[in-house]
Formats: sequence, C-alpha cells, structure tokens
Amino acid sequence: MSFNSQKFSKTIGKLVEFKSGTTRVHINSTSWEELIWATLVFLYGEEKIDWDSQSHEKSVDIKANINGKVFKISAKSGSIKNGALTISSYRLTTFNNLADKLRFIKNQHENLDFYLTCSKTMQKEKIIYTIIKIKPNKLAPDWMTKEKNWTKTKTGYQLKPGFDFKAKIVTKMSNQLWYTIPVSYVKDGILKEVEILKKNLGKELIKFLNNLPKSLK
Repeated sequence: MSFNSQKFSKTIGKLVEFKSGTTRVHINSTSWEELIWATLVFLYGEEKIDWDSQSHEKSVDIKANINGKVFKISAKSGSIKNGALTISSYRLTTFNNLADKLRFIKNQHENLDFYLTCSKTMQKEKIIYTIIKIKPNKLAPDWMTKEKNWTKTKTGYQLKPGFDFKAKIVTKMSNQLWYTIPVSYVKDGILKEVEILKKNLGKELIKFLNNLPKSLK
C-alpha cells in the first residue's frame, strides 16, 4: 500500500519535459501541483485523487487514495543554488508569538505524509529541475520546533546556527517561514533530475500553431 516513488518519478519526469515545451514560464507552485495531480491520476485513476488549486487547507495540497490508504501530500517549488535548496512554507501572521507559530508548524507536519518538491537550478543554457520526496520530520525535527533554538531579529525570527539547515520567519512577508537546506540533507529523497534546454522552452506552442490550417493565419 506504499507510494510507488519509481513509477511516480518516471512519469512526472516526462511531464516536466512536456510542460516545459508548452510554456516559457518556469514551473511554479501551482503548475507543480498540477503536474503531481496529472501523474497520480494517470497512475491511480481520477477518482482516487483529490486536488483543488484554490483550496486553502493548510499544509495538504493533494490527497491520493492508494490501495485504501490516503496519502496527504504537500507540494513545494523552490530553487537550488550553491548546493542549497530554498523553499517557502507557512504564513504565520495569525499567531501572536513564536511559541504558537512553532506549535502550529509541528502540528501541520504531523498531518502530512510527505512533501514533493520541484526546485530549479538555473544554468547558462539549461534549467535543471530536481524532484525530491521529503519526510515531514526532516523539515520539522524536534530541535526546529523548540523556542529556545530561535532568536529574534530585525526582520522576524531566525533559527540559531549549528543545526542541519537554516530557517527564518520573515515579518514583512506575512510571517512566512523560509528554509535554506543543504541538498545533502535530503539527498536520500531525490527522485529525479530533469534537464531542460532554455532554447526549447515553449517551442511546442509554435509547433502547434504552425500545424494549424493555413486558412487560420
């Protein structure tokens, strides 16, 4: 009854290639959710997958009923630079103090089965999308949700140095939580790397239009 990472990564890798051919816009959070949805529908059937791009349910973006077990998935897009993965997470404005913010983070991670992240590495002539499956406790270990391990800053709060990754809560950005994570910390969850040549971005759109009847031109 487990999530089949091998089948998923093979299929979504093809979809990332296809999607990149139909747009010059880089894969973002909403398009990433859609690619996950399409892959899961292809693998398990539309009636098994619950996704609403306008849903405001915190933490859970997609639910997949696989062989009787419901998997709760959080989809994140991000970027990789100099060996570090940067992703954004919850907006925590509704919580008045740090203790409440951290308690919420802990509770939300306990409600998830896993993250699926798609992060881009920008190079001169190509984009590399790295797809990673991350266990919730990797992003909310005990030390990360303890108030004593955070410090107040001019911009909000920051996780103190000396831990496995960096994190901050930025006041001016709706108290949004940001992670900066060494890729080595999550390397065991890397499912796929997809290389896209920049010159091929959106080319399928032009190809489609060129194949329309001449009467439409």
